[in-house]
Amino acid sequence: MNRQLGSLVWALCRSIAALALLMGTALAGQGSGVHYLYLIRHGAYDRADSLSDVTANGLNLLGHAQARLTGARLAALPVRPATLVSSTLLRARETAEDIGRALAMTPVLDSLLQECTPTSDRPDFMKNHSAAEIADCDSNLARAWAKYVVPTPGADRHDVLVCHGNVIRWFTCRVVAGDPLHWSRMDIANGSLTIIAVNPDGRAKLVMFSDAGHLPLAEQTWTGKGAGWGVGAAHH
Repeated sequence: MNRQLGSLVWALCRSIAALALLMGTALAGQGSGVHYLYLIRHGAYDRADSLSDVTANGLNLLGHAQARLTGARLAALPVRPATLVSSTLLRARETAEDIGRALAMTPVLDSLLQECTPTSDRPDFMKNHSAAEIADCDSNLARAWAKYVVPTPGADRHDVLVCHGNVIRWFTCRVVAGDPLHWSRMDIANGSLTIIAVNPDGRAKLVMFSDAGHLPLAEQTWTGKGAGWGVGAAHH
């Protein structure tokens, strides 16, 4: 049942993407600007399943240190972000606030960027979630894609989205494979930087994935075992 709902939602996503691509192609003649999306995974945190992710389960000391270093990296770039957007969950909000202090920007909240579990080609990733929850997640991520992965042909634009491991992996998988079902085949670091570039014709490409080079090795944490070093962080 989960796979059937996921297939229906994915078919809708493809229709929306096709329409967006047609619109992007029509706009392409108006300029050559590229839209850069900087997807930041929140910092490390200590999770208590009994508490709300909206009001609790915020960053630990290491997570704040990771967020500050990520903010410093963004602040050192020769470009200025147009917006700083954050998921509404506390761990992402606190990460965005730390980054915002480095950029002198105030985060804007968007619930479409909340963590969730989308349809996967691995049933074990979905076993603890109902069909309705998974369908809601697929729908939210499709709406987030349609909202943010858009061309800006008039000029280059840089937007920072602070969100979560599943969200970023879903976006990445859709960019490189066209099908986000395989999102669970990637590990991602806390405080890492993923960059997607949207061309004037609406076509998206992956520039960078889970880059944590700005974090000292001793302060790198990952989903699962990551690259084989650092502390594993199973939370999303």
